[in-house]
This record gives sequence, structure tokens and C-alpha cells, in this order.
Amino acid sequence: MALLFLLPLVMQGVSRAEMGTADLGPSSVPTPTNVTIESYNMNPIVYWEYQIMPQVPVFTVEVKNYGVKNSEWIDACINISHHYCNISDHVGDPSNSLWVRVKARVGQKESAYAKSEEFAVCRDGKIGPPKLDIRKEEKQIMIDIFHPSVFVNGDEQEVDYDPETTCYIRVYNVYVRMNGSEIQYKILTQKEDDCDEIQCQLAIPVSSLNSQYCVSAEGVLHVWGVTTEKSKEVCITIFNSSIKGSLWIPVVAALLLLCLAWYSSVFILRKLIH
Repeated sequence: MALLFLLPLVMQGVSRAEMGTADLGPSSVPTPTNVTIESYNMNPIVYWEYQIMPQVPVFTVEVKNYGVKNSEWIDACINISHHYCNISDHVGDPSNSLWVRVKARVGQKESAYAKSEEFAVCRDGKIGPPKLDIRKEEKQIMIDIFHPSVFVNGDEQEVDYDPETTCYIRVYNVYVRMNGSEIQYKILTQKEDDCDEIQCQLAIPVSSLNSQYCVSAEGVLHVWGVTTEKSKEVCITIFNSSIKGSLWIPVVAALLLLCLAWYSSVFILRKLIH
């Protein structure tokens, strides 16, 4: 009889334990924190933090693009163990906003989603500096400005300067420092005489004096006025040929005087001997 009386109590206890486990649900797994997006050269990566767990958690990352018809959350990384995810393959127009959300799974249980702030690759990301080359051609200094290389869907290419898109380099600010004095030039990328899909070019007249020219440049994007990183300075020293020629005149004259003096002394010495 005692066993028959205890059996319903035991079954009630088991049922309550199962209900308690079920009630834990997603909230029993901690949510990821500090979900942020960083982008360099159009290569956006999502980062997040997560607390230490007895069992290794895995994460799923989803992306949602603004302006896409029937926009919905798209899987970018599924069941990964590290705390970052490259989403470059899942970005539409880099000037449009996107959002990211991350959830954790521990065993068979999942956390709620943690969502990032709004992010636009073109507005909030960083772009590296253009590359420069400088040389002298006749009476001009030629400066070649090569568009920064970016990675789109894993492929390296130059930053788009097509006016049909909203995220392109509109102008280059070129800083020319000559003997300590700096002059700023602007190159519009839409001028076909100055730019093509690979580079832009700037010609500067050479001064009549011996001068050192140091050049650096940065690009300015069409939207939001975002600037690329500024390039390192490249320098060239120009020696005026006429000045170089005039410097040789006193040297040659001095050598001629020395030769004449030596010849005269030898001639006089021979005359005295004879």
C-alpha cells in the first residue's frame, strides 16, 4: 500500500522536473554580447564576445540587408566555434545599411539572438591609402595615384569610381611639399584625361631651383565625405641642369689654373737647369 501511495508522488516529481527543464528554454543559454562589425577595404567581419562555458558553444550568424526586395535574415556562418564571421559574401550595396544577429548553441539548447547596430560598409568601414609613384619627365614631375585595392567577395579589385554607384572615390586630395612649403591639389576621378580604372595622374611643373618634392594623397568617397587613409610620403629631389652646369664652371677653371701653374713651374725649372 505504501508503494502505491508513493508512486503518484514520484511521478509528479519527475513531471515537475521535466517541466522545469523545458521552461529553461533558450534563456538557459547566455546570449552573445558586444556584437560589432568592422570593415577594412570593403571586407566586413563580425565580432562578438561570449562567456566561458563548461561545454564549447557554437554560433550562428545571420545578415539582413536594407533595400533588398523581400529582405530577410540570411545565414552567413553556421555552427562555428570562433567568435568572428566574415560576411563579405553576403553584403549587397556597400552604401546601404545592414544588420547582423548572432545566437549561441550549447548542446541542444540555443540562446536568444544578439543584434548589432546599423552598419554601412561605405560609411562606417575604413579604406586603405592609395599607392603613389613619382618621377621626373622633362620639365614636369609626374605623380601616379593608384586606386586602393579592396576585396569584394574575396576578389581583389580597385575601389569603384563608377558614378552609377554611390560608393566610389570622387576626388583625390594630393599634398605636395616643396622645400617645406605645402600645396594641395585636387583630382576629380570623373575627368577621363586624368583618371582611368587603375590610376589617376597629376603633372606639376618643375621649379627652376634645386628642390625636393614630397607627395602624399588620400581619397574622398562620394557619399558622406568619408576619406581613405592617407598614403606615406614619397619624395624626389630635382637638380636643375643649368645650375649643375654652372657649378662645373669654377671647378673646371680651377683645374685649368692648376695645370697652367704646374706647366709654368716645370718650364721654368727646365730653363734654369739648362
